Amino acid sequence: MRKIADLFYGRGKDDFETTESFVLLSRGWTTAGFLPRKPKRIINIIHQLICWSCILSCPYLFFSGVAKTMSSLPITIVLSHFGVAINSIVFPLKAVYIKANIDHLHDTGKIFKALDRRYQRPQDQMQIRNSVKICTQIFVIFCIVYWLYGTSSWLVALCIHEYPHGNYLPFVDWLPESNLRFWLHFIFEVALLYELLQMSLTMDSFPALYIRSIRTHINLLTDRVSRLGLDPDLSDQQNYEELVDCIVSHQELLQISKTVGKILSLTTFFQFTIYAIILCVCMLNMFVFGDASTKVITLVYLLPVFWQTLPTCYQASMLEADSAKLPLAIFHCNWLALDKRCHKLIIYFMQRTQEDICFTAVKLFVINLRTNLSIAKFSFTLYTFINEMGFGETLKDRLEQK
Repeated sequence: MRKIADLFYGRGKDDFETTESFVLLSRGWTTAGFLPRKPKRIINIIHQLICWSCILSCPYLFFSGVAKTMSSLPITIVLSHFGVAINSIVFPLKAVYIKANIDHLHDTGKIFKALDRRYQRPQDQMQIRNSVKICTQIFVIFCIVYWLYGTSSWLVALCIHEYPHGNYLPFVDWLPESNLRFWLHFIFEVALLYELLQMSLTMDSFPALYIRSIRTHINLLTDRVSRLGLDPDLSDQQNYEELVDCIVSHQELLQISKTVGKILSLTTFFQFTIYAIILCVCMLNMFVFGDASTKVITLVYLLPVFWQTLPTCYQASMLEADSAKLPLAIFHCNWLALDKRCHKLIIYFMQRTQEDICFTAVKLFVINLRTNLSIAKFSFTLYTFINEMGFGETLKDRLEQK
């Protein structure tokens, strides 16, 4: 198995495979207890049970903590905890849905391997190598962004002698007030935070990795189609078989896109539903209640919030643009050098590729950068409405009177 550094920099003499783009993703899911280790052992089963208990109980732990600390902590800290609690609502829903469909996601690996075998030229192999490198780098950036937020949250909490998110932890919080209780709660909460962050970054990164891999094979297919009829050494039968194989490759890419799109549709919809609310809460905390330190902490939290959907929307937008080039490549290929059988197939092929490959969130809106920007603009509109109504200032005055 290739080293992580080799995947990150695209180094190595051996040919790369598209499935190597998902090596870190698979390891991340295994580390988070989402996937079982092989061979299965008792300790690994216990690890999975603990991890799934954390995933399923996180909304209760976060919201009960917010309710518990609402009257004892400043409004800035409460709003920070509330923003994280809102994000935890859809977390178990995403995890359960991905887990239910993960076998279908793994089946796409066989299709990717079949596609890789069609591209043996050095320049084609270089495109696959670059795709693996970019996917690995995307996943590493996810890790940096999410872990930066996790580390900063517990460091700030440690400096002010508070809990990172004020979670309610049974058994620990039943202990009498003491240093032992504080440190037990603090350690358990940090461990829970990193477990949820690890799980969250894998669930949020997988669409971008798979879409980037689909883009690579769309570009390879486009280049392959543009060479049809240009090789004088190929017979009519060989040209016909090459065209048929191009159509089969396109069908396989559509099959992968359908599998990824089915999972991406619901998980992204869950994320988009709370995206605007979280941004609105963060802006209230920054511009109405927060001081300088609160603004910095909120900005650090906004990084993973933006990054949850931004890479996926960017890759989906680029996939739409890449897939639009395929029918043009078919039209401009040297079809005059092909026989009549190929002419009929080319017409069929062009009709099949007229529709761009795109993803939708439960068929309500297209997943792309335009939608991401629209939701961000909606959150600003919502914040402006709340601010114009004077809700924030009224609440701030009442808290100061107390």
